[in-house]
Amino acid sequence: MMYVTQHNVEQVAYSKHAATQAGSPLKNWIHLAYSMKTVIEFYTLFAFICTLSQALERRSVFYVKHNSTEKTQKSVSSSDEKPTLWLKDHDAPRIRPHFSLTKTSNFLFDLNRYRCGEPVNADCINRTVLFRTKIIGELRKRLKEPFTDGDHYQVRYGRPPEPVPSPVCRMVRANVRVLSWKEPPFTWNEIGSYLPTTPLFGNITNGSCVIVASAGSLKRSQLGSFIDEHDIVMRFNHAPTEGYEGDVGSKTTIRVVNSQVVTKPEYRLLTAPLFRNVTIAAWDPGKYDQSLSEWLATPDFNLFENFKKFRSNHPQSNFHIIDPRSIWRAWTALQDLTPTPIRKNPPTSGFIGLGLLMPVCRYIDVVEYIPSTRMNGLCHYYDDELNLGCTFGAWHPLAAEKLLVFQMNSADDYSVFQQGTVRIRTDQLDRC
Repeated sequence: MMYVTQHNVEQVAYSKHAATQAGSPLKNWIHLAYSMKTVIEFYTLFAFICTLSQALERRSVFYVKHNSTEKTQKSVSSSDEKPTLWLKDHDAPRIRPHFSLTKTSNFLFDLNRYRCGEPVNADCINRTVLFRTKIIGELRKRLKEPFTDGDHYQVRYGRPPEPVPSPVCRMVRANVRVLSWKEPPFTWNEIGSYLPTTPLFGNITNGSCVIVASAGSLKRSQLGSFIDEHDIVMRFNHAPTEGYEGDVGSKTTIRVVNSQVVTKPEYRLLTAPLFRNVTIAAWDPGKYDQSLSEWLATPDFNLFENFKKFRSNHPQSNFHIIDPRSIWRAWTALQDLTPTPIRKNPPTSGFIGLGLLMPVCRYIDVVEYIPSTRMNGLCHYYDDELNLGCTFGAWHPLAAEKLLVFQMNSADDYSVFQQGTVRIRTDQLDRC
């Protein structure tokens, strides 16, 4: 702190007098300096007002009424998680907030620096903007990293010459869908007799939908009640709800599962309770331009045997298989909408699930898909695996997926980066 004394005042007065007596050039420089200071202060104020305006322009996921018949969603309080504290000693190394995101960079996070709980507070807006800049910057950096995926999926991509439509419309045109017993080769194939006749989402249209990622940042999120308010709750693979209800909710409408979960015994598809009384959509990618007959003969993992067993044991179950051709249509849409080459591996279950939901939802909330300030380095909320590849991508084109989802987002930055929820509006698909 600076203390003002009579000596200070006299020094300032003497300095001003000396400057005045020194002649007009010095006097002019002093006036110029004061003018520049005024201009800088004005532009600083202008930039702050613009930032505040942009932050308020987008609507919060947690406060908006969607139509006159809907109740206002309750505000979700900020997480109580303090990563410098832990419940058990062995938790300590994996939830400290200061870690490197890449092996080759000094991209360090002190997450407490970015957390805040007052969305219209100027300091909170600034913290959120800084965090967004770091996360989006890291995703863009990952997107540009060189990769060698080989040619296992025989991807042959050519960028379309015509302009690409909006991201939402382009994703809708990918037409991610499930197989039908009405189309060849399933009209005469044995698998066709096991395919259900009921629609994937029953009679739900124009619903409120949520995609619940399995990210470790869901730990202590307290998003459970918010998640359960949706008409359709989509989860993935074997992600549990029991014991985690406060953070991830208890409602499950559909599980999107990959073919490894269907085939490998450790996932207990045929016996685990979490696969009962829910819709299941299983996927296996096949090759990029493979026909359905070729795929049936050479899947990545032979999911068909356990699929038939499950349907035989539970004939009323709504267990579908996703059309592998539509998975690669989703990949193609992602590449069309990404200016740089992406990994030539299939998209994640989350991205495939997003494509499935688009025709039946008026909006889709995507929870902890883009990292929030709850990010803790854990791969999943239900295990101890510490792996930032799960957050930024290692095999799937995950960085490209997350950047595209952020591009489609209509929620404000506070909802995305502090509360962990992106909102994609799909209530105007007729314009596509």
